Amino acid sequence: MLKYLFIEVIVKYLLCYVIAALSYVVAINVEDLHIQTVIINVASSLISLPLVFIVYDLYQKILMYKSTKLISQVVDKYIGDIFLKFIYFTTHFYNEFNPKLDEKMEDLDGQLDKNKDTIFNALSNNEHHGYFLFSIFDDFNGSIEELLDSNRISKYISTREFSILQEFINDYIDLKGCFNWITEKDFIKYKKIINVKLSESKFTKSSNSSETFYDAIFSEDNKKTVTYYTAKFKLFDENALVYKYKLSGNKAKDISNLLYKLYNDIKRWKKIRGIEKITFDNALISCGRLYLDDSITFNSHMNQNISIHGVF
Repeated sequence: MLKYLFIEVIVKYLLCYVIAALSYVVAINVEDLHIQTVIINVASSLISLPLVFIVYDLYQKILMYKSTKLISQVVDKYIGDIFLKFIYFTTHFYNEFNPKLDEKMEDLDGQLDKNKDTIFNALSNNEHHGYFLFSIFDDFNGSIEELLDSNRISKYISTREFSILQEFINDYIDLKGCFNWITEKDFIKYKKIINVKLSESKFTKSSNSSETFYDAIFSEDNKKTVTYYTAKFKLFDENALVYKYKLSGNKAKDISNLLYKLYNDIKRWKKIRGIEKITFDNALISCGRLYLDDSITFNSHMNQNISIHGVF
């Protein structure tokens, strides 16, 4: 506060104050009352004019502070939502798809505290479903990259914050690269998944006519069906996709190291932004994905009262 007063109030308008003071001195020594009045009025204006600019400057700073704070909240929400969806997505590496599992979401932010050994052990012990492992993963890196390239937030974040997001992008690209070369020694065919079939999705369509989405549908004993997961595939071979796989030690290590790095990128973002915990208000899980409140529409008057809209 003292620094602001010294720089913005005293130094910035020092010349006005000096001229005003000299004018008062001159006015005292002037005998003509009319001229003396004019000089005093000029001196008074030189004192009051800076006050007008100071008040205006303070007003602009308050508006800028509120605007910056609002933009900061929007940035944190947008990036936070992307990170939450990514964290939920990574839980498929640790938990086998199972309709009987409690669908209550875990503390997603708490997933970030997993260490390398915990991640490695979870990856090694899990029975991975082929339709997940060999699918085209969601474009989380593209979501952030598009945001940065559009300058919607890049001009509102620091160079260091920009760098952290760029590192997340690069690490996620590396993670997807782990699935570019599928070999039998790294992805070990284990056993066939019971009561699951793949079929072209009736609800999820691509704007590109050459691309097809498939649903992994689980059939229960009472004929009820549950869609585990919806995705596109670079290569579609149902016989390979409806099997469970175990990861080799080397492949599990490569993936666990990258997941740990990605979690660490998010933790660094939280730290530099002063975010204690990434949270959400409303969410649901559908087709193996987390949907947050901004992509859910609910209307109790409609027969199909929940609509989910998102891109993956």
